[in-house]
Amino acid sequence: MWRALIRRLGSAALVLLAFVALIPTAQAAPAGGQPATVDPELVGTQAALVRINVIADVTIAHVNHSTGAVVIHQGTYEVPQAEASGVLVTGDGVVATLYRLLREDLDTVTVPAANRLFVEQIGAQLVDGNDTTDPTHATDPAIDEHLQHCYRRVEHCIVVPHERYEVVLLSAGGEESVPATLVNQPSGPTDVALLRIGAGGLPTASLSPTQEPVDDAMVAGLEWEVSQSAPSTRSLQPADEPVRLDGSRLTGGQTLTSSLAGGLNGGPVIDRATGGVLALADCDPSFVVSAVGAASIQAALVGAGITPARSGFDIAFADGLAQLNRGEYAVAAERLQTATTYFDSALARDYLTVAQERAAAPDDPVGNSTSDDASIPWWMWGVVALLVLGALTAGLLIGRRRRPASSDDRSAASSGTGHHVVGMAGPADGAAPTAGDASAGQRDADR
Repeated sequence: MWRALIRRLGSAALVLLAFVALIPTAQAAPAGGQPATVDPELVGTQAALVRINVIADVTIAHVNHSTGAVVIHQGTYEVPQAEASGVLVTGDGVVATLYRLLREDLDTVTVPAANRLFVEQIGAQLVDGNDTTDPTHATDPAIDEHLQHCYRRVEHCIVVPHERYEVVLLSAGGEESVPATLVNQPSGPTDVALLRIGAGGLPTASLSPTQEPVDDAMVAGLEWEVSQSAPSTRSLQPADEPVRLDGSRLTGGQTLTSSLAGGLNGGPVIDRATGGVLALADCDPSFVVSAVGAASIQAALVGAGITPARSGFDIAFADGLAQLNRGEYAVAAERLQTATTYFDSALARDYLTVAQERAAAPDDPVGNSTSDDASIPWWMWGVVALLVLGALTAGLLIGRRRRPASSDDRSAASSGTGHHVVGMAGPADGAAPTAGDASAGQRDADR
């Protein structure tokens, strides 16, 4: 009996010891599992996204000779013309986009310039407010007739715009624009336009010309997001739309057209698997969506005598992300810090913060694991104690139930005094069976 009881208690103790041995291991595992892997090429391309502001300096002149005397009113006004997306393709600051939104657009800039000319030079009062930039009417019918003539650019209203470009980089130090110059000579709306800014060591995207359809692609760019805590402030954030690219055919979801019209037009089409730029996205005024392949970007660079090359930022940033994936957080932080010395990228700063926090974490899976007893919660020891008591109690109960009958009990049962033996049925007439007659039962059965 006691040997069986000891064996059962020993088995329970072994199970409990195995459970206790696993506690430090579970405690040392990092919360939330392993960090997600970062694709250095894809993130590097996102760091190379830019926002392009197209501004027109519009000179407008109205010649009024209705009274016999020639009266000329003239002014030059800065008018925002368009915003587009682009991508840096060389480390010395060359941006690739499409020419559609960069070229002269008289229809867009004429109305705001005419409104300002008539308010500031002629003294008109506008129905929709003197600061409106949309078509409206002047409260004076005679002045309004000339205003409508200017909207249509009749011969006595001359409009001459001069476009200039500003590029906003995805930097950690606020959305400051830098001037850019057009370095090639595009003419059509879907020609590749190359803009250069005066900077070096910038993020660059690699080009991936392809003739095969790519199902897992995205149109990427920068979009303005308004702060919920401070509605008057806004910041640029990376944005993307999932698409499928098949030659010049670009297809996507219901929000693709609105996203392109909202600022992603001219932005890169990126292969999610490689991070390479496959094409530039285009949306025309009729909202027809298409793409201009990376081969056209390469041809534009060759035509302008520009040779793409990886920058110091690219090398340090990619190395830092690779170290982050390997769990070498201290080294990753060092390399990401180096990347920010070339260009203070917002994305590089974000990943630098992640690397620094993981390097400083006490439960760093690459560093020292917390396996000592002090790291085990008090309540877990309480669970262990309850399990031990439960196992001991269960062992004792099992041993008591299976304890064999004593010799006194067996004697009492055989004498028949005061006991009924279950399963020993006697004859129907109540007579006791004949003692020692082992064959009696069989004979009765035969009869």
